[in-house]
Amino acid sequence: MKITVTNCTKNFESYRAQRVKSLFNAEDGSTFTKEFELDIDGLDWGIGLIVGASGSGKTSIGRQFFNQDKITNLYDGWDISKPIIDCILPNGNFNSATGALAAVGLGDVPSWLRPFNALSNGQQFRAGLARLITDAPDEVVVDEFTSVVDRQIAKIGAMAFAKSWRRNKGKKVVLLSCHYDIIEWLQPDWVYDVNTKVLKKKLKSGNDRASNLTFGRSTELTGSCLKSIII
Repeated sequence: MKITVTNCTKNFESYRAQRVKSLFNAEDGSTFTKEFELDIDGLDWGIGLIVGASGSGKTSIGRQFFNQDKITNLYDGWDISKPIIDCILPNGNFNSATGALAAVGLGDVPSWLRPFNALSNGQQFRAGLARLITDAPDEVVVDEFTSVVDRQIAKIGAMAFAKSWRRNKGKKVVLLSCHYDIIEWLQPDWVYDVNTKVLKKKLKSGNDRASNLTFGRSTELTGSCLKSIII
């Protein structure tokens, strides 16, 4: 898969713009073009991760990844006149909605009865993951994955999301993030580093099942804390 990112703006000729061009030998900053090669054609995958620094082109890649813009925002589209339990799979199975909330680590039952805007950043992040898991689009891109939550919640949330998403057989999600610390917790099928243009794929073991050793985790999370229910 080859993706070409080209962004263009006006070539400004103001006094300060001209001085910048003169002082720093920058003839034109109005055009930004980069090419990215992701060798994933023919790969059987469900979770992909694109990482890189801010401004490296992750969002532009995400907009083109499935040949059309399929970026979703975990924080948009919530009806704040209703509790989140009414907004997740509203026409579907009640147990599936509560199960998704518990699966991503949002086991604080009273929070299910609050509108989205009344939740903490961490709770909003997990509620968004629960809604995405239950909506289960065939192809979706999530921008700024784990960007607005603390790193411990990010790691545990990434692991919980991956475990739940893999139950959606045949569905594909591409996560865009500037944080590398979630890789070992997410255990994606492939990781593409925009900064180095290096693609790493998750190895397959002899029985053709994904190996957990490709993106090693130094600390194992044990216990049943992700599915605890707080009443």
